[in-house]
Amino acid sequence: MWKIVEVVDGQIKTLFHGLNGSRTMPQGQWLQAVEKPVKDGTSNTTYLSGFHVFADQRACQTYLDRFTQRRELLRVVECRARRLRPKTHSPSPVMFSELVEQALGKTE
Repeated sequence: MWKIVEVVDGQIKTLFHGLNGSRTMPQGQWLQAVEKPVKDGTSNTTYLSGFHVFADQRACQTYLDRFTQRRELLRVVECRARRLRPKTHSPSPVMFSELVEQALGKTE
C-alpha cells in the first residue's frame, strides 16, 4: 500500500488530521484512525474519516501531483494498511484504512 505524507525535519507526518494532537507517524507502530463524520473541502461531501491509502504506487503519485501547496515536503511512502474501504465519492482509486503502519520507511 502507498500513502502521501509530509516529511519535515526527517519526520513523516500525516497530511491533514493527526492522532492525539500530533501528525507525526511513528515508524513500526500501527495507528488507528479516529473515524468520525468529516466534510470534504472541495465538494462539501460528508464521509467517515480514515487514513487515505492507495493500492497502486503510480495512482498515489498521480494523486500527489495534483497538490500545489507544500509540494516540496510531500512524498509517497510505502505502508501497511488494514480494514480498507473505498472512498466512494472520489474519482481517484483512493481508499480509507482504519489501521495504518508506516513500517517500511521507503519513500519515493
